Amino acid sequence: MSINIQGKQVYLITGNTRIGGAQRIALDEFYELSNRGIKVKLVSLNPIIENDDILKVDKNFPPAKDISILSPGSGKMKQIKYFIQEFAENPNKIHVVSHDFSGVLISRCAGLAIRKRITIDLYIHQLMDLSDSRQRQKRIFLSLFATNVYVSSFQFKRSWEDYLNNSRLWRILYRKKIHFDRMGVHVPRILNTAYNKTKVCKFSVPHIIFMSRITAWKGFSVYSEFTKKFVNDAVHSLILTTKNGRPEIFNETLFIDELNHVVYESGVSNLELPHGSVHLYPTNYGQGVSYPQSIGMNVLELLAVGIPSVISPEGFQSWPELESSVMISTSDWSDEADLESQVNRLCNITETDLKAEVERLLPIISISNHIDRVVGRMNKSFLG
Repeated sequence: MSINIQGKQVYLITGNTRIGGAQRIALDEFYELSNRGIKVKLVSLNPIIENDDILKVDKNFPPAKDISILSPGSGKMKQIKYFIQEFAENPNKIHVVSHDFSGVLISRCAGLAIRKRITIDLYIHQLMDLSDSRQRQKRIFLSLFATNVYVSSFQFKRSWEDYLNNSRLWRILYRKKIHFDRMGVHVPRILNTAYNKTKVCKFSVPHIIFMSRITAWKGFSVYSEFTKKFVNDAVHSLILTTKNGRPEIFNETLFIDELNHVVYESGVSNLELPHGSVHLYPTNYGQGVSYPQSIGMNVLELLAVGIPSVISPEGFQSWPELESSVMISTSDWSDEADLESQVNRLCNITETDLKAEVERLLPIISISNHIDRVVGRMNKSFLG
């Protein structure tokens, strides 16, 4: 897409650099925008947390070595002053892409303080149902300071719109349109061949994979119970997670042996995953959630390297192209025999069929589609 914004400045704002979906998206946006020659700065409102840093996941990806994540320090006033200085030093128009609600307010206050016009796009990555009443009111209020409001999944859009429409107050006061703009992954990062990938174990056998934070709602207990029964010499388990987990749920001394492996702070791009491996993502949002989402960044990344997933029931509103994919299967996790059958089917997909499906899916799950839309909006904001 043609764009001429030399001398203009784009800011990507994230609340922190912890290993998570929103942080993954922000960093992949940075890679993709930088690849297109766009001046972009990545700002984290909170300092880096040891053993929970998304940049460490990308340690083997050459562009990651040149990234300097800016941090204004803690405290809203200090952060506002930081952005005042940043915005004041650039004589041209500013475009902010914020993946954090506070980032919207902070950047808006900074722009108003120096009477500078800035465009702020807020990206929401949460279901309204998972927030308590106070969080809901705060997030809705902060979103009012954005120029545009986007959600990264159709489920988030429905969740927010339902809540706003059912609220007597916000149904009247909230006039912003919530746009659905699905994300994706930076394919060159995942398929990086600039180094030798690490083997997860000395045996080239299929692995049952859990790739997420270890929390109850992400279904770690379901994964754990399944692997306890079905892991053997021919099928191992692999947990990809962070050290800042839940010790009451996950005790690494009980999960690490010759058959069960744990790798911390590493993405799939760093590892050599044997053919036949399968990812389990048994999310359970609870009874009060109307629009559960089971396709996360972890599912997309694993698809890119040829690893199929069994996920919780999903409407596929955000990713309709995956509903018929041979690499995706759904389970309500109640029938152990059925789950075993699904895992066995996915384990036995031929390498030829996997390669063909990955080739079909890569253009679909690439974040370049999302960045095309972001760049188009930047063009309009800078020319407006």
